[in-house]
Amino acid sequence: MSDVKVFYPEEIEDTMFPQKPTVDQAVVSSPSGQTYSPTQTQEQSFPSKRVATELMTSSLNTRSKKILQSFGFTQSGALQIGEYTQGVSGDVKLSPNGIVARNDLGDTTFALDGTTGDAVFKGEIKSGSLVTGEVIVGNNRVIIDGENQTIIINDGTHDRVLIGKQVGGF
Repeated sequence: MSDVKVFYPEEIEDTMFPQKPTVDQAVVSSPSGQTYSPTQTQEQSFPSKRVATELMTSSLNTRSKKILQSFGFTQSGALQIGEYTQGVSGDVKLSPNGIVARNDLGDTTFALDGTTGDAVFKGEIKSGSLVTGEVIVGNNRVIIDGENQTIIINDGTHDRVLIGKQVGGF
């Protein structure tokens, strides 16, 4: 066991926090013969905090949280309103491809496809009035045609119920 080495921690002397240097400590000579010494920095105060006193007040009322005038929008990738948190809050996402909203349970409550024009709604659709050319239900099996004043119900092969005016028909 004579080859076992014992290591002891190195002792480091306490060094005092630097004080104002004396003239002898501050002067350093370079090989070119020039003498350097540290410069004295003048005491400075912290800059004062700048607070905005007006933020688009003619267009936006930050107290009432109301938009007072129209805004111009620039092209952007997408926009998210709210932050989805399970059981707490839903969100709405807008992009060039459409709009999607979901509730606090994570269910999509409505979606508008910007590419195809398809719309999906989870809840009821209510309107004071509805103006449309045709309403097609299912796989073109029930057609309500307001322009031609007809209702057609088809079994997949033949029109079984015809209600309304049909040129050359009954």
